[in-house]
Amino acid sequence: MGAQAVGDSLASGRSAFAAVVLASAATIGICGSAEARLVRINADTTTVVDLPAFGATGPYLKIAGTFDGELDPYDLHNAPIADIDLAPRSNGKVRYTSTFYVLRPLDLAKGNRRLFYDFGNRGNKRILEWFNDGKESNDPTTASDFGNGFLMRSGYSVAWNGWAGDVAVGLHKMSITLPVALKADGMSITGEVVAEHIPRASDDTQFRLPYLASTTMPTNGKLTLRQHQTDAKIMVADWNWVNDREIAVPTPVRVEWIYEFVYEAKDPKVMGIGHGATRDFVSFLKYAERDDFGNPNPLAMTGLRARLGEERRPRSLETVYSWGRSQGGRVQRDFVRYGFNQDESNRMVFDGMMPYATGSGGNMWMNFRFSQPTVSAQQHSRRFSREPELPHTFAVMKDPITGEISGTLQGCLVSDTCPKIFSIESANEYWNKSSSLNHTDADGKDLRTEDLAANVRHYFIASIQHNTVFDATAQSARACQQLVNPLYNGPVFRALSVALDEWVRFALRPPDSVVPQAQNGTLVPPEAVYFPEIPATAYEGWPKLPAVQLNPQAMNVNLLLDFARVPPQPKGPRYATLVPQVDRDGNDLGGIRLPHLQAPLGTFTGWGLIKQELGGAMPDICQQLGQFIPFANTKAERLAVSDPRLSIEERYASQGEYVRAVKEAASAMVRQRFLLIEDYDRMVETALQKGTDLWKSSR
Repeated sequence: MGAQAVGDSLASGRSAFAAVVLASAATIGICGSAEARLVRINADTTTVVDLPAFGATGPYLKIAGTFDGELDPYDLHNAPIADIDLAPRSNGKVRYTSTFYVLRPLDLAKGNRRLFYDFGNRGNKRILEWFNDGKESNDPTTASDFGNGFLMRSGYSVAWNGWAGDVAVGLHKMSITLPVALKADGMSITGEVVAEHIPRASDDTQFRLPYLASTTMPTNGKLTLRQHQTDAKIMVADWNWVNDREIAVPTPVRVEWIYEFVYEAKDPKVMGIGHGATRDFVSFLKYAERDDFGNPNPLAMTGLRARLGEERRPRSLETVYSWGRSQGGRVQRDFVRYGFNQDESNRMVFDGMMPYATGSGGNMWMNFRFSQPTVSAQQHSRRFSREPELPHTFAVMKDPITGEISGTLQGCLVSDTCPKIFSIESANEYWNKSSSLNHTDADGKDLRTEDLAANVRHYFIASIQHNTVFDATAQSARACQQLVNPLYNGPVFRALSVALDEWVRFALRPPDSVVPQAQNGTLVPPEAVYFPEIPATAYEGWPKLPAVQLNPQAMNVNLLLDFARVPPQPKGPRYATLVPQVDRDGNDLGGIRLPHLQAPLGTFTGWGLIKQELGGAMPDICQQLGQFIPFANTKAERLAVSDPRLSIEERYASQGEYVRAVKEAASAMVRQRFLLIEDYDRMVETALQKGTDLWKSSR
């Protein structure tokens, strides 16, 4: 079967075909001259970083550069890539160039021969922020960039590469140069494309488009406006072309409203090559000694002897793990879904994966014509884009609505290249990305996920928002009604990374899945959430806050979409999508409850709503942010406004009592293997230092 047929099949959303193709590749043993590979690695800069946080591992070497790769469009390992047969070729191969960045011990002998690969987020490096409590940086250099040094103290190498073809080239950002698909006669391919713009200010009139316009004639394009994703669309007439990648919308714009532009575009990039680039880069780091031009693998150790059970030549790395949040989480599931965890020599690429905040299915709008990989399907933005479609589960199952048999693991089960997987979700994903469908069926009934997919564990971190950085405080957000949720999930990532390593290397059983369940009442329809009626407050030490609004209709739904239309349109029934039930304080049940949730100082939600002056009487979800609604300081303060939640003085008779509650909760998490001893110590020390003023900003 030709590559065009493969691309057409996959473009219809059926990754089952990839399973058959890649299983054939494994059976036949396709490799050798036809294989796709990293051809040349170019290390442009090397810098030594030596910090006390690195411990006994010692100094680290930063290596940044580019690598050139080539793919044979007729190699079955590359057949899942949509439109690869329409990409220009050189000597029969499709070529690309990607950036890369590696952190490794200067003395590799002091490392642990393991790699954590960060899929990043829109070209940005993220893993040091959440594993090391580091500061955001795309070129980590300082002590604050490397934080507590967890990954370095543990001896890990860390790597990134560019894979998202719509990331603009920028200093230290991970980007990739991809070919454009063309017609057989070399002419441009055109097609309808939808773009969306949600202004953050009244003068935010620039509307950047994902692809070049086929023409900038006024007739090419239709601009509409609506307040909610499901509202009727209002035509906007007074827009104009700025150039072939940008339009201007008329002022003043409506802040937080949805501007949608549908136009004819041209020159789609072959975005799916990004998966092949990651596969070949990581496989090179794991298995190769040098590239075709003699340039060494930056992680290769000389003088290694093969151990029993290894290949004739020893690997450069014992094991390779991956992590990524949001887009970097979804791309991991997409990577496995299309069979890319099997390299061109039929070897496993990633041994373990930790995708975070993916939503149901965790699919990417990446391996399709006119893909937009940076788009995220949310309740208020890009709701009907290619993300929440089937497969919803890792396990291979039959969908009762469509009859489709699919699962994220379908291909790797056939080729025996499935990694161990920890699928981790925040509370925001249940409201914003229908995450319940990861572990329920179409009717909302619980699935026995560990029986269906023994190599996967599901973990829900209760009451956290999509994205919180280390040492956050409760701050106001421009468009949201309440203070932003400061609960931080980095300690759980660290503990789970240890559990994943022990599972992969020593077959030590990891903690069982922890998710809310319909059968015990911790997973319910949004209208059945017993959220407390929290009044407007002005508690001492906190700003004035409006009454807390709950809008069950703001939950994102998951339903069948017709992707043949632009923009996609609903075409069938919706799936039952459920959310976590809450306790009497409004805090989530049924998940991993952080110590600061078990010894709370307020209500933490994974969802928040847009301010009514921007979002109307029944507003949509406010981006991917959650809420923190502080408790009253005293009983008198609480009773004055009829707050049903107990005050801090009613919960904790003294600061010592609060510290004791934090200790007990943290100790339980250590026993459950969701918290490391070092993080227990940090949390207790923080409780001793800050007490019940923990979430307040310094004034």
